[in-house]
Amino acid sequence: MISEAPQTLDRAREVLRRAHAVTPSRSLLRLEDTLRRGDATTRQLSQLIEGSPALAARVLRMANSSFYAPLEPVVGLSRAVPMLGHTVLRQLVLATLVLSRQETGRSTRQGVAAARLTGNAVRCAVVSRALAASTRLTSPDDAFSAGLLHDLGHIYLLDDTGDAYATYLVDETPANPLEREIQLTGTTHQLVGVAFAYDWNLPPTLAAVLSEHHAPDPRTLGAIVAASDVLVDEAHHPSAEGPEAAVAASDAALATIGMERAAWTAVEPSVRSDYAELLTVFERFV
Repeated sequence: MISEAPQTLDRAREVLRRAHAVTPSRSLLRLEDTLRRGDATTRQLSQLIEGSPALAARVLRMANSSFYAPLEPVVGLSRAVPMLGHTVLRQLVLATLVLSRQETGRSTRQGVAAARLTGNAVRCAVVSRALAASTRLTSPDDAFSAGLLHDLGHIYLLDDTGDAYATYLVDETPANPLEREIQLTGTTHQLVGVAFAYDWNLPPTLAAVLSEHHAPDPRTLGAIVAASDVLVDEAHHPSAEGPEAAVAASDAALATIGMERAAWTAVEPSVRSDYAELLTVFERFV
């Protein structure tokens, strides 16, 4: 298997080491560390979030979205933090740390690729949450986190490789994308995800999704994320093989989680509305 090649894993670790030379926000790092320990009160977390005004605004906007459907406006972090919960909040912090990397140093083409990755991550997170709720195979919050983070390796490879990788992300549709990534970068986004999961001490279930979402076992969290990827592609990235091929791919992916097209069609309008709103939460990473 590609993921077992020692040289590609070594290269993934090298990419991550080089990325860590870019110092992220100290306030976000402190918050992530506190969430990782899991022993902070809502008040302590709220105070840490206040240290990053951009994140504070993002948390409040997310809590006020139809995704959480509050009965009345959420005006303070003391209410927003427990609404999101530690699992989603930590992944939101991690996504902010990763997706905002080197934003000002990217070329126009790299910026387009990064924006597409961000959009796909948000859409996949929302779809994953809906699929988890429908199938009851896993926690919807865990599915949201996995969908949000599963492709973060792409961002590291984009910043490490540059325009050639941006072109691959935006314009290419190779038959075997992981092999193409190795040609371009010497590793894959899945293996960078493995290295990231180890460095940031992610839960084993989430680490497994980062490393196996291109070939997951059926009826698992990885299968939910993989199905979400296919559904997002069907809706937003037309296949060169035509719409019938895209629908067939989606139906096959849904079958791996025991869900039929009719069940997805019933929830799709509300899911699209949810991720259209959440995309505004992620529209800028500063």
